[in-house]
Amino acid sequence: MSSPGLRDLSPGQEVSLTCLLARKQLATTRTGKPFGALTLMDAGGQVEAKLWDRAEELLAGLREGQAVEVSGRVELYNGRLQMVLSHIAPAAAEPWRFLPRSPHKPAVLWQRLTELMLGVRHRALRRLLESFFAEAEFHAAFERAPAAKNAHHAYLHGLLEHTVSVGELARRAAEHYPELDRDLMVAGALLHDVGKVEELSLGPPIDYTDAGRLEGHLVLGVRLLEARLAGLRGFPAELAGHLRHLILSHHGAYEFGSPRRPKTAEAVALHLIDDLDAKLAMVRQAVAESGGEGHWSPYHRLLERFLYTGPSPTAAASDEAAHSGEDKPRPAEAPALPSLFDRD
Repeated sequence: MSSPGLRDLSPGQEVSLTCLLARKQLATTRTGKPFGALTLMDAGGQVEAKLWDRAEELLAGLREGQAVEVSGRVELYNGRLQMVLSHIAPAAAEPWRFLPRSPHKPAVLWQRLTELMLGVRHRALRRLLESFFAEAEFHAAFERAPAAKNAHHAYLHGLLEHTVSVGELARRAAEHYPELDRDLMVAGALLHDVGKVEELSLGPPIDYTDAGRLEGHLVLGVRLLEARLAGLRGFPAELAGHLRHLILSHHGAYEFGSPRRPKTAEAVALHLIDDLDAKLAMVRQAVAESGGEGHWSPYHRLLERFLYTGPSPTAAASDEAAHSGEDKPRPAEAPALPSLFDRD
């Protein structure tokens, strides 16, 4: 009997594995016999499972969000894999270890975040950032946290991944647009979602905390900012106000939960960068989950559209040319044009 992950299952296997009980339902057959309809999850995916024998007895002490040990056979039902269980019991493993996680290693993400933080030249802003990310308890919570319940980066280390991506985009935007304050952009990017540490719980499953539902991560983020500022002597009051505005306005519009719309150049840029990173993460996930069949995803509820999941048109054109057998002459390189900014 093998012990693969859920993503490695194939029909006909007899398996024994440890995973997460994501859903538990006790139902009855047409003849009145009780059975268990379950969803099992690990970091690689999830699978439906049925427990036909001793369902009431085996499921009585189990709860959703609990780590379990299961044994059974993998079958194909209506074109989809499912497990038919012969046994299920509690496991001693930490449940959050079976949640999906970022494809990026946390150590690498922290290295990138540290480079962003060390690149902030303003001494007070640097001290503020260090008061967050160098503090052991916050560091650990921030590393584990997801960036959302469902929408984007909704997995272990998702908040760290999203924050690093927004921070790097913010730095590049400030290098491209000289009207943006580079240090303020980077600091605002690194702090814009700190409230999600208190808004979301790893559960599992990932869900909102009471504080998250009552106040939301924008308000919670400002609360965390105020607490850190209180411990820093001489922090410029006007700079603190701009940081509050970046956190409170980064959703961009009242209907999306922002108490204030962006009213500074940095706030406008941060909102657009944050939205870009979130939406591209949704597209990336939709493409990854499409399974490679056809060129279109199912209808995406949050983006309100179907998404193209087919091959890159330029890559396809390159492959076609490579297999055509024709030796086509390479076009001459265009001459370098003088920059307008190089003129006297």
